[in-house]
Amino acid sequence: MSAPPVVTVDGPAGSGKTTLGRRLAAALQLPFIDTGLFYRAVTVAVVAAGLDAADPERIAQLARRTTIEINTTPADASWELRINGDDPGESIRDPRHALLLSTVSQIPGVRSHLLGLQRAPAGGGAVAVGRDCGTVVFPGARVKLYLQASETLRAARRSAELERRGSAVDHGTIDSEIAGRDRTDAPSLSPAAGAIVIDTGTRGIDEMVAIALRHCAAAGVVGKAADGTGRAAGDTAEALR
Repeated sequence: MSAPPVVTVDGPAGSGKTTLGRRLAAALQLPFIDTGLFYRAVTVAVVAAGLDAADPERIAQLARRTTIEINTTPADASWELRINGDDPGESIRDPRHALLLSTVSQIPGVRSHLLGLQRAPAGGGAVAVGRDCGTVVFPGARVKLYLQASETLRAARRSAELERRGSAVDHGTIDSEIAGRDRTDAPSLSPAAGAIVIDTGTRGIDEMVAIALRHCAAAGVVGKAADGTGRAAGDTAEALR
């Protein structure tokens, strides 16, 4: 029996992996797993508990006590994440907590606990996005994509995303967030062996979806998109994020 069809999309913050991954999941009719949401959930819990980032054991214990649910239906925008049953809203993307997020995501006890939660929704296949999906979370994925773009472009995208969500934007803070996370996440920011590398600074989202779907089809991962572009019914053109 062949393994479930898993497609991974990795890359640094602002490279466009969430947008591409969601579109691919809709086209392939597979669950969408944003693995970074699990780390964001723990970070929100750490802030709420007032824990010190220098106490990794207590943070790992908190992670094990925290109930995390993510919405894996790519066309459903009604909710994204629940922490202990509550929707945290835009607090999960507060740029002021970017360095804490990177610290939390490097704690071995947190990573080992979340690994099983990240893999659980993929029993029948999935499109998973993050930083190490193709190397750690789903090393046996059939298709592995890695997105890259300049730091300046990624910061501009992150600012635009926050503005669309109605959040206040401090461009200096966003620039620091992107640069800081690149430095902290460097150990896990590298393409998996055999990954298809796509420069999202030179391609539009529709072109990226078309390229990704061709690689998926070649690997035997196929689906039926509503309009042939990887866009789910009712979806509109979306800026990369």
